[in-house]
Parts: sequence; C-alpha cells; structure tokens
Amino acid sequence: MYLSEISGIAIKKDGFFENFGKLGRIYLENSISFIHSEKYLPDIDQNISCIVCNEELLPFFLDKDMGIVVSKEPKNTFYEIYYTIYSEGKLNYSENKISDSATISPKATIASSGVVIGDNCVIGDNVVIREGTILGNNVHIGNNCVLGSDGYEVAKIYGSSKIVPHTGFCILKDNVEILNNCCVCKGLFRGYDTIIEENVKIDNIVQIAHAVKIGKNTEIGAGAVISGNTIIGENVWIGPNVTLSNKIKVGNNAFVSLGAVLINDISDGERVAGNFAYDTKKFMKEFKMKKSEE
Repeated sequence: MYLSEISGIAIKKDGFFENFGKLGRIYLENSISFIHSEKYLPDIDQNISCIVCNEELLPFFLDKDMGIVVSKEPKNTFYEIYYTIYSEGKLNYSENKISDSATISPKATIASSGVVIGDNCVIGDNVVIREGTILGNNVHIGNNCVLGSDGYEVAKIYGSSKIVPHTGFCILKDNVEILNNCCVCKGLFRGYDTIIEENVKIDNIVQIAHAVKIGKNTEIGAGAVISGNTIIGENVWIGPNVTLSNKIKVGNNAFVSLGAVLINDISDGERVAGNFAYDTKKFMKEFKMKKSEE
C-alpha cells in the first residue's frame, strides 16, 4: 500500500510498502521502518522502502528513493500505522489446510484461517492453535498448549500502551514434539517468524517468545523461558528452568545446565551453568571451593 492511503500521518514523500520491520532486522523487501537516532543510520538498507523519522533526521532521507513520514515520536507513529492496517483487516492469513490424517482432539480450538497441519499430527485436549501456525508432518502437541499466540511487544498506540497484535508465523517442522502446558508465540511481523526445526523435543510448561529460532534435534527441559529473537543451534540441551534473555545466540551442541540464566551468547559446544551463566567447569570449581570454606 502507499503512505498516502493512510490518514493522520505527516507524509513528506509518498512511498509504497508491503511489510514492517525494525532497523537491523529488515528481512523482507518493501518494508517500512522507523528511526529516532543517528546511530541507527548504518542499519538503513535496500529492503526499506518507507521510513518514519523525526525532523532532525529528515535531511538524511530527502535524496533517497523511499517514502518519508515525519513524526516527533517515530516509533509510536510506526506502530500506529501498523495497527491501523491490522485493524482494517489488511494483514489477514490464508485459508486453513489440515491433513485428513491428523488426529485432533475435539476439545482443541483451531483458528478459522491461517493454520496448516501436516500429515499424522496429533493435537491434544484444550490445545489452542492461533492464526499463522504451520505444523509439519508427525508433530505432536500435548494438552493445554497454545501455539501462535501474540508475543509480548508493548507500544504506545493512539496515546495508550497496547500489546501489539502479531501477524507473523509460528512454524513447527516435522517430528517436533511438545508436552503439556507450553506456549509458543508467533512472529511480530511477517518475516519475523518463530521457527522450530525438525525433531526438537520440548518438556512441560515452556515459554517460547516471538521470533525465536530453534535448531534441529534440540531438547528443552521443563519450565524453560526463551525470550524473543533468541537463536538456538542444533543438538542443544536447555535444562529445566533455564532463562534465556532476548537476542541471545546459542551455538550448536551447547549445554545449558538447569536453572541457568543466560545473558550472553555461547559458542558451539560450550557448557554453561549458574546465574548469570558462565563456563560450567569454572562454576563447579568455584562452587566446591565455596562449600569447602563453609
């Protein structure tokens, strides 16, 4: 759509956009984004077709081939544009595609659009599957899980704080198994999708936030909390009650011990423990020394 189709915004130059994104994470062409500080100028790339900026930054964009909206509060205006388009039903999903071989509890709730369920999937009692959820083949979902829920993104829209409705996808690939009472959020925008790769196994009461990516054969223990935009590699062990901060990167074959609180990236094969988490051998050595002094 064109900026000129949206009322209530100060358009300096008209432009066309199809997608939304945040600077540094613009994944799709023809995206609209926002900027409020010069330090983010290096993140402007060819996928941005429209920008919301303040008066101070306007000179940086006047000679660029992109639409421009001027605002004293660019972030708020960006989300107001998004919310307006969402409210008008312009970010809807396609029709459901559910395999005849899937076993779905009569107590489950399936959204009326935007859901794909592959062959031989098993959906338990009281499962809620929201729009934008795509399940591969042989996916098993335990009782009371919620798939494709909105994540936690708060913005000021039309003067009041709101949890921003999500319009991305929640994708679970072949042979993923999730036990009971788990929540897997979908992506905030299209292209910011939550993706759980093949053969991932997830224990009870696990929270997976928006735009998380989990690699093949990873196992996640009960009570884990994985914050938004976190990337977990393949063959990783995430122990019970582990908390991962947002935008963390966990390498392949890593091991995160139970109860750890991870605030920094960890590399391939690294083993960490503690709150805040660091190298397991060092953690255990210091722990034993402390115990011996008691």
